[in-house]
Amino acid sequence: MQKNKMIGILFIMLIILPLVAADDDYENKEAQFGGLAEVGFAVITAGIVLYSLVKRTPFIEYKKGRFFIAVSPEMPFLRLRAPLSLLDIHHLLVVLGSLMTLPHFISCQDYSTPAGLTGLLLGFILLIENISGFYGRYLHAKVEKLRREISSPYLKEALKNSEDGGSFTSLGL
Repeated sequence: MQKNKMIGILFIMLIILPLVAADDDYENKEAQFGGLAEVGFAVITAGIVLYSLVKRTPFIEYKKGRFFIAVSPEMPFLRLRAPLSLLDIHHLLVVLGSLMTLPHFISCQDYSTPAGLTGLLLGFILLIENISGFYGRYLHAKVEKLRREISSPYLKEALKNSEDGGSFTSLGL
């Protein structure tokens, strides 16, 4: 557990580092649409936090279906239903937030300043994250297709357990 906390702290520091390294008055000198980029960053963060909270904690239960919200005094505290799957909502928010940051990165005139280099690095990292997200979605679709087509009941159970948050070790793999 201690290792996970250290990785989380390091991840937060890496996220905050470019914001600290950038010039305070970058909006006045070079790139426009700073407010739009900030809103885009908030939308990306909301998509990641929503997916992480619902997928990895027992506090919120989410199912695909007609829109419905229920609050409960016991676990799970919040029950949500929406027409889109949780992965679709996550991808929609992350891609929308990324598109909102695009005008800011394009409007930069000079990438030789610390703020310009920081923005260029952030734009590049955002591009890599989106590409890896689309590739992950592609792999997820392939695994789902394989799970539906597989004939061995043992492998079907293993794939079902891994999808539900279990591990292959519970089946002796």
